Amino acid sequence: MPGKTPKFDEALGEILNNLQPHKRKCQECDGEFEIMTEDIEFYEKLQVPPPTLCPQCRMQRRMSHRVVLPIFYKKTCSAPSHSEKVISFYSEKNPVKIYDDKYFISNEWTASDFTWDYDAKKSFFKQFNKFKLSVPHQASSRDLASVGCEYTVSGNNSKNCYYSFAPMDSENVDYSVIAMNTKDSMDVADVDNSQVCYDSVYLNHCYNIKYSLESSDCVDSAFLYDCKNCTDCFMSANLRHQKYYFKNQKLSKEEYQQKIQEINFGSRRIMKQLKKEFQELLQKVIHKNLNNEKINNSRGNLLRECNNCYEAVRVFGGSENIRYVYNANQIKDSMDIYGGLVPSRCYESSGMGENVSDLKFSMMTRGGFQLEYCVDCNNCEYCFACVGLKNKKFCIFNKQYREEEYWQKVDKIKTEMLKKGEYGEFFPTKNSLHPYQDTIAGVDYPLSEKEVEARGWQKYVEVDSELDLSGMNTISGNEIPDNIKEVDNSILQKVFICEKTEKPFKIIKSEFDFYKQQNIPLPTKHPLERIKERTKYKYTFRLFEDVCVKCGKEIVSAHDPKKGFVVYCEECYQQEVV
Repeated sequence: MPGKTPKFDEALGEILNNLQPHKRKCQECDGEFEIMTEDIEFYEKLQVPPPTLCPQCRMQRRMSHRVVLPIFYKKTCSAPSHSEKVISFYSEKNPVKIYDDKYFISNEWTASDFTWDYDAKKSFFKQFNKFKLSVPHQASSRDLASVGCEYTVSGNNSKNCYYSFAPMDSENVDYSVIAMNTKDSMDVADVDNSQVCYDSVYLNHCYNIKYSLESSDCVDSAFLYDCKNCTDCFMSANLRHQKYYFKNQKLSKEEYQQKIQEINFGSRRIMKQLKKEFQELLQKVIHKNLNNEKINNSRGNLLRECNNCYEAVRVFGGSENIRYVYNANQIKDSMDIYGGLVPSRCYESSGMGENVSDLKFSMMTRGGFQLEYCVDCNNCEYCFACVGLKNKKFCIFNKQYREEEYWQKVDKIKTEMLKKGEYGEFFPTKNSLHPYQDTIAGVDYPLSEKEVEARGWQKYVEVDSELDLSGMNTISGNEIPDNIKEVDNSILQKVFICEKTEKPFKIIKSEFDFYKQQNIPLPTKHPLERIKERTKYKYTFRLFEDVCVKCGKEIVSAHDPKKGFVVYCEECYQQEVV
């Protein structure tokens, strides 16, 4: 049966018909990368040309359009009859037009009022970028169905979460990044199904865990690394099904409790010493090269219940048949993805919600089918180069067409883009709506301000604070009481000055109550700085060639060899730890 885009199909066929596995040079980093047989099978199935960038640069480009840190500004709302400043992850200096969240999702306006006349003689990406800036955007892309989550970015079905990115089905979680099914926790990242946790990364099914990494099914413990099903353990690593371990030494219940009682957990000075000791512990203990569970024919890290997955990181939920995917759940038959929940047959896209399939070169989509080069389009089908549409079909640059006319125009545009080398490429990083340093790319692929500027990407511009501190009761790091027991509710009236950035911040009531109840010293750094510090413990979309420290076998590892960790292969790890 003839396709809907015959001219494009013919032109693409000339590229794909004789395509063989080969190596090519990345147009971004100049590094060499490989086009594999399995890659070509995806290009043929999804009807796209082979990429011009290596997998790392492709991922970096997708990430450069996404904010992952809870970064907030005050920006003037551009909605009709509005002039108030609202919470947004776009600054006032950013040229993006925003509507406040409630107005944005209301029926009082439609993105169909904002259209563009495509000029085949000009660059598609230059035109689309101008078009994208002409369409209003949601102030912060937060989930409005969530309750008490005004200071959140993205997320779903959560309650009373503050200063957090993507809380999913979570409640009372503050200063977090990607907390799923988690409650009553603070300063956590990538934590699932847990409660009453603090200053930890990669926890799953944990309760009352503090200052810990990569542990699951643990209770009433602190300073753990790679522990499973452990209770009442302290400053220990590589434990399984254990109780009353203190600095990796087995003690009686009475001995353990006596040791714990001797530690002043409420003292910031003591906690700094223990954190330093924990860093020293991490350099000595065993690190498994990859952290995967229940996988088949898959290569990656943080994979759970995955089949036939290649170069994937933090993917789970029965995902299968994917390549070059980072941070997705129940994803199938897709390639080159950052962030997706139950998508299928998608390519070079980012930020996909449920009920999404057959997306290409698109981002921030909740519900959609057969969309290409679309941004912030919800429940749309058969749309090309659209922004902000809801419940639409057969639109190009937000203009409505009859079905037959739509396919004729799409055929022409895609054919022209393919000839120019534009079709098949994701949106350029220089067209991101966010400063590079604010995006997840800025976290996983950090660059200096000069490096960002040299690439022509949007650089961070310091925004002057509207807060007048002259008449406020401020308190700096060395003035903050060392012990939480020395502090009462009067501290809520003070403005803290971050000891690293000198930016002001406050302690909110629920936060103070948490510190008191859990015997945790008050912080001396701005919440954003604390979040950034935890990112150094997060795995990135990178795998490294290494050798097992014990047996010398060549291995693929998620740990950068420059960090000097003791890394074991799967077999040696099983012998020593499990």
